[in-house]
Amino acid sequence: MAEDRRGGRKAALARATDYPYAAHPEPFLFRGGRAEPLPADLRTDHLIPVIAVGSNRAPLQLARKFEHMETAIPVTRLVARDLDVVHAAHMAGYGAVPATLAPAPGTEAELWVTWLDAAAMRRMDATEAVGVNYAREEQALEIVTADGPAPARALVYNALRGCLSFDGAMVPLAAVPATGRRVPALTQREVLERLHREAGSTASFERWLHGHIGPTGLLRRKRLTAKLAAGAFRPGRAGGDPIS
Repeated sequence: MAEDRRGGRKAALARATDYPYAAHPEPFLFRGGRAEPLPADLRTDHLIPVIAVGSNRAPLQLARKFEHMETAIPVTRLVARDLDVVHAAHMAGYGAVPATLAPAPGTEAELWVTWLDAAAMRRMDATEAVGVNYAREEQALEIVTADGPAPARALVYNALRGCLSFDGAMVPLAAVPATGRRVPALTQREVLERLHREAGSTASFERWLHGHIGPTGLLRRKRLTAKLAAGAFRPGRAGGDPIS
């Protein structure tokens, strides 16, 4: 029993610190819980392009979200100009500080696109806490290169509370390849470890983080999210003014 609890705790911590999880090495078709090669005759004209800003690019996360759904989702890759993937100003229920898209002049960032039918779109909306943590919006894309279909516009989930701010700057995800960044990118663990230090907690990092995960961590998570939101950046505001 004790071993089971330790194993569950370890898995919960890994789900938080490993975000946004491993991207597939190439564009793929997600079907039956796994990544398959894209078909040569792939058609996307009947599908909705949705930018997979954070973990939705990863087969592991898609398997979690669509575990009980029969669906086939093409996932393609591109590089877009003047955008970057940064940490959002909230903590997810599983303990990660997730991602959001932000304007970033001069940056060229790798983005993945999920191509969803209507049923998969409804499921994705439900998993993204639309109206609570994210708003579904439309984003224009200036594409530099693309592996597969390249939409000029796509839907995206943007964080309602804005972007995480460290030392007056947004914080790009180190796991997302990009060129031309003006500020350092951090891993998920680096972000969480800094938040642990800033909290002044006497608990170990692992104990502190575990205390923010799941239903039992809801109040701690809300307090931390309120703190992050108070100093967040709202994309598109002149000069990157903090959210008041």
